Amino acid sequence: MRLLPLLFVLLSSLANAAPELILYNARVLVVDEAFSEVEAIAIEDGRICAIGRNFAVRALADDETHIQDMQGRTIIPGLIDNHIHAVRAAQRWRNEVRLDGVTNYEQALRRIEKKAAVLPPGEWITVMGGFVERQFLDRPNGFRLVDLDRVAPENPVYLQHLFDWGYVNSSALAQIGIDASLAGQKRRGLLLDDKGMPNGTVTLSTQQAIVKALPEPNETQRREGVRALLSHLNSQGVTSILDAGGFDTLPHYYEPFRQLAAEEQLSLRVYYLRQLIPWERGFGHPPDMSRLDQGAVIDNDWFRRIGVGEQLYLPVQDSAGRAANSSEPVKQAFRQYAQMLAERGIHLHLHAVNDQSINQHLDQFDLIAQKVDLKPLRWTFAHVDGIKPQTIDRLKAMGFNVAIHARPWLIGYRFQRSFGEQAMQMTPMRLLTERGLPWGLGSDSPMVASTNPFHTLHWAVNGTMVDGMVISEQTVDRRQALIAHTRNNARLLFAEHLLGTLEPGKRADMVVLDRDYLDVSADEIRDIKPLATMVDGEWVYRAQQP
Repeated sequence: MRLLPLLFVLLSSLANAAPELILYNARVLVVDEAFSEVEAIAIEDGRICAIGRNFAVRALADDETHIQDMQGRTIIPGLIDNHIHAVRAAQRWRNEVRLDGVTNYEQALRRIEKKAAVLPPGEWITVMGGFVERQFLDRPNGFRLVDLDRVAPENPVYLQHLFDWGYVNSSALAQIGIDASLAGQKRRGLLLDDKGMPNGTVTLSTQQAIVKALPEPNETQRREGVRALLSHLNSQGVTSILDAGGFDTLPHYYEPFRQLAAEEQLSLRVYYLRQLIPWERGFGHPPDMSRLDQGAVIDNDWFRRIGVGEQLYLPVQDSAGRAANSSEPVKQAFRQYAQMLAERGIHLHLHAVNDQSINQHLDQFDLIAQKVDLKPLRWTFAHVDGIKPQTIDRLKAMGFNVAIHARPWLIGYRFQRSFGEQAMQMTPMRLLTERGLPWGLGSDSPMVASTNPFHTLHWAVNGTMVDGMVISEQTVDRRQALIAHTRNNARLLFAEHLLGTLEPGKRADMVVLDRDYLDVSADEIRDIKPLATMVDGEWVYRAQQP
């Protein structure tokens, strides 16, 4: 820790006027290169104009300056999620219940019951991933139909467990023509209890039928969903996101975000990737490169397209358990599409997990780099759970970045089941830090991880899953983790001049915490809650006082 000099003021026109707001008597983590700390911060016109000691910053005030005593609270830069599927999730977020970090089965049921109390009868209640049964320490074997019927008797309920299976109540089954009161209904994807009755678990075709039965939201519901999602993220200290788009993200999903941006109604900054895969035509189509020039773009600090991703060409797609070992024609096609992006100076944010797959991509990028300088484009590999040291060095040499995500916090047990002891070295945050490769932290939520950045920080520091199981030895200290979730992420968004630290000249995006991030026990990081979140100098979230 380094305490900054008496006062650091932005030497511009901002310094000529008294600040609108001064926050003092705080522990402000600047998260600059020296990881400095100050006591006070001054804000003018949405930007930080001064930081320093209490009396020095307060001396800048005039009669119109609002001065607020923070009572020793810790303030950190606004948290940035470098890979989230918010645009897709927002479609039904008004119907969504989040079980992120809930450790009690009855508590989970109460959250569903609370949602049922505010939705009209007959309207769906959904949980679109973000949980595993083993997090419910009192019942680690899933939801029962009878319990879901009890807490939501007049609403169909669908709780999707990642991508593998889900849980439903009787009303949800009725939506696809199944009477849960009748025994012996054998059907592919419908699990029965010992009396031949549906037990609430659905897989395969039945799960797909449930998803198809979910009604398409109207325009009003989409807007409501976007507002609800943004409010949720604000309450968790998130001030900027990169929406990764990807699988089944359709062009019209972006429209409510564009509208709110045009109306200056967004409460966090939304960076997003152009989607070139025509998902609306089905799964097997190549990228439509003409989409690079389609669609209206609002290019400002609130809604900005920064590149292409998360997929570019599906035949090279991989997963944690399956490497892409593509044929030569497939690799050539991928190189052709990637080179088109490079020649136009377009950033690429690319899904890649397995080390073999990453190197397959890099082989093609080496060929492109013979014609186009890729370093200024800052191409980013997302996930990279299985990346090896020599591949890290290769990425660094090419000027690439890495986006790390907290999926192991939720599904680390799967990594261990698939890879054994090797899983403890996967997602190598410590190795990335030691080798000097720029990397940032994100969630990959809401389907496969929690939306809560403090869950992500907890995993990065502790290497444990949601249930406490140790699943990684590649941990970092809490300063490195916070840097990855703020300053480094700003770089991944090409926004390091605006975001990521609390230095004069930067946008006033910050979070006031209910406890000290640096001093609480490592295990308590997951329990940190924002008391207030500020974006562009305005409070977008305030916790209710007890």
